[in-house]
Amino acid sequence: MPSPSQALHSDIEAIPENLFREPIDYLYADHFRQRIVCKLLDEIAFDPVATESARMAAIALAYLERELPQHIADEEQELFPRLLGRCGPADNGERILVMLSEEHKRDSDLCEAVLEGLRAAAEGHEPSHCAAFVRAAAAFAEAQRRHLAWEDEVILPLARERLSNEDLADMGRSMAQRRGANYPD
Repeated sequence: MPSPSQALHSDIEAIPENLFREPIDYLYADHFRQRIVCKLLDEIAFDPVATESARMAAIALAYLERELPQHIADEEQELFPRLLGRCGPADNGERILVMLSEEHKRDSDLCEAVLEGLRAAAEGHEPSHCAAFVRAAAAFAEAQRRHLAWEDEVILPLARERLSNEDLADMGRSMAQRRGANYPD
């Protein structure tokens, strides 16, 4: 069985580093990957000990442990503060960004329960407290889908309108640095 990081890159496509020059597109691409993880969670929750569950759990685990924290940092440290500074009262940006930040905090606790179950499933074991894992995985996937809908339909389009080229370049550089990647010239 491939390591979780190999599984991630073979089953969930890596985002090309040149997208750091287009950080909004990078976030959209990562949202697509998050939806893949949500689908995997749905399938694992349906049958945590199915033949493919260990492989799917390893993929989801790798993403949730390594990639999702970076993505959340991209939003909390780069996108949200910049957008707050550029939104006007009519945008309702502050209210929505506060809501999304609160969801990040709530989802963190739910994610911990999911990670525990995924670790067991990735090793081919039924998660302890399997019913609780199934509920947590389903709730986490549903919460992520709602969260992504807000971001894809409201926040990222607003960011395209409001953020300056300088904002976007600084954001892309920070995102690349967070991942130990070079910002493309």
